[in-house]
Amino acid sequence: MRINLTQLFTRNWALKLAALFLAILLYVAVAAQQPINQTFTLNLKVRVPPGRALRSAPPPVVVVVEGRGGELLKLRSFDKNIAVSVPDTLAGGTWHLALRPSDIGIPKNADVQVTDITPRDITVMLDSVARKDVRIVARVTVSADSGGVLQGGLAITPNQAHLVGPDQLLATIESVTTVPTELSGLSGTFARAVPLDTSNLGVVRVAPREVQVSGEVAVPAHRVFGGIAVETGAGVPTGFVFTPDRVSVEVAGAPQRLANLTRDSVKVIARFSGAATAGAAAHLTVLTPPGVAGHAVPDSAQLKVAPRHK
Repeated sequence: MRINLTQLFTRNWALKLAALFLAILLYVAVAAQQPINQTFTLNLKVRVPPGRALRSAPPPVVVVVEGRGGELLKLRSFDKNIAVSVPDTLAGGTWHLALRPSDIGIPKNADVQVTDITPRDITVMLDSVARKDVRIVARVTVSADSGGVLQGGLAITPNQAHLVGPDQLLATIESVTTVPTELSGLSGTFARAVPLDTSNLGVVRVAPREVQVSGEVAVPAHRVFGGIAVETGAGVPTGFVFTPDRVSVEVAGAPQRLANLTRDSVKVIARFSGAATAGAAAHLTVLTPPGVAGHAVPDSAQLKVAPRHK
């Protein structure tokens, strides 16, 4: 009996095609439930502290992910970058990084796991930095309470700052300052935390970020020096004299400072608001050493024509 091959394939063709389609669907369904591996090549993005730079680009990272086929389909659009940050406290030129599965940005809704990372241990090379210790200058104004005076000056703790940054920038920095600060209403012993001014340091890192400013406000002592000559920076104009030409000066300050003060340390300067002519009045300003305040009695003088001697 002769077999017609054409009829064999075409007989009930619709039923056979449906059976084939169902078989393919069954195969795909079963295959989708079987765990399989998929390999991805990711880019390592290294963020470095301000002022630092990488000496070479980091290598690509090969990641093997295991999961069912349906779950792996969810990875078609996941982030192919691994972002890591070099600690800002790193002062050396080498940073060792150990990658973990949690560093891979697998979507949370994907039931897969990372089974291998190559390379896992990576050495990141950065440019070198320099270190330098500089003095700290306090830009602090003290306003004492009830006429008190600052005794012995301000103490800064610590009095040096540690800088880390490029050689070229550190060479231009000789000191750092606190932010301009006014301390008011002080009495007795005081201590305040004041931040350092980093606005002009650029990428240079500084430690500490703040210092303690301390001191003591004492009740001022008083002294009076009589017969202090009235002077001007340019000298008295020829043919004129001051009236009065000598005044008393009252000074106030810490007892220890006033005990060592002499009349030669006090000067009275006449300052004119206009032209230095006959009859012009001048305000008298007292110049004293730091930490000592003073005022003249009287606080003004008049310029008069010097009498002629016969």
